[in-house]
Amino acid sequence: MKVTNTDTMKKYGFVLLPVILLLCGVLSSCNSDEVPPDVMSEERMASFLQEAYLIEGFYAVETGFHYDTLQPEMIGTYDSLLSRYGLNRETFEHSVDWYTAHPEVYQRVHDTVLARFEREAAQ
Repeated sequence: MKVTNTDTMKKYGFVLLPVILLLCGVLSSCNSDEVPPDVMSEERMASFLQEAYLIEGFYAVETGFHYDTLQPEMIGTYDSLLSRYGLNRETFEHSVDWYTAHPEVYQRVHDTVLARFEREAAQ
């Protein structure tokens, strides 16, 4: 599926990697670390991010880190990933916002992703 709509590309603005980096650097948090029902669970977020990291890595290698050459394909890939998880952009962004406000929880999610990659690399 090829997406060429510039507005769609701007909506996503390849926010996935910057959002992930933002999540890593956030220092503030709220009182409750219990994930609310309208936010992706830690397990689901870990699975989603694991796939997203693989997508980012694929396109980094494919383009030699010149993402602009594959922007439409990348948008289509992210759309497919969101769809597979039954998410739309707003729902995903809501979850990202919650995890941004709870960096300790995000760190657990990130640690889960890293542990999965380490297990896979060991196999």
